[in-house]
Amino acid sequence: MHEIEDGFDLRMDWRKLEKVVANCKGLVPVCVQDIESGEVLILAYANELALQTALERRLCVLWSSSRGALWIKGDTSGDYLELKNVFVNCEQNSLLYLVKPVRSGACHTRDEFGRTRKSCYYRQVSFDDGHTLAQSRARIFPHPSTNIRNYILLSSGFLLGVTCTVLATKQRRN
Repeated sequence: MHEIEDGFDLRMDWRKLEKVVANCKGLVPVCVQDIESGEVLILAYANELALQTALERRLCVLWSSSRGALWIKGDTSGDYLELKNVFVNCEQNSLLYLVKPVRSGACHTRDEFGRTRKSCYYRQVSFDDGHTLAQSRARIFPHPSTNIRNYILLSSGFLLGVTCTVLATKQRRN
């Protein structure tokens, strides 16, 4: 068992951004979100080459900060993510990729049945002690049938929060 990816103790890499800045210049964070379900699949990084390649190939292309190389999501696993739209935030220092998974998963890890996990966010932190993780079967965001569209607000390399915007829904008047 790989303790970071499969364990149940919180072992955050609090120095991740320092490592990214030290080893990779010219990166911005990219939130990768399923266009149909609204689920956040991955939080990663892109440079100009990754963005240009993504736009040309219409696939999720990122920059691997650990390998220092272009990362075409799916080239190894087959779990390609078709790029449907790209948004830039107000300060033009982060991106939101809206994607459609070609197969069932996006994460490089597998569940207890050997299936690729749909999202990299498959464990939740316990409110009781703040350092215990629990396997989560809950969706990160509600299904689109709930008429909620989710957007991620990223700024200066830090995840600031999630804003849920309720789409126009018809209310019955009595």
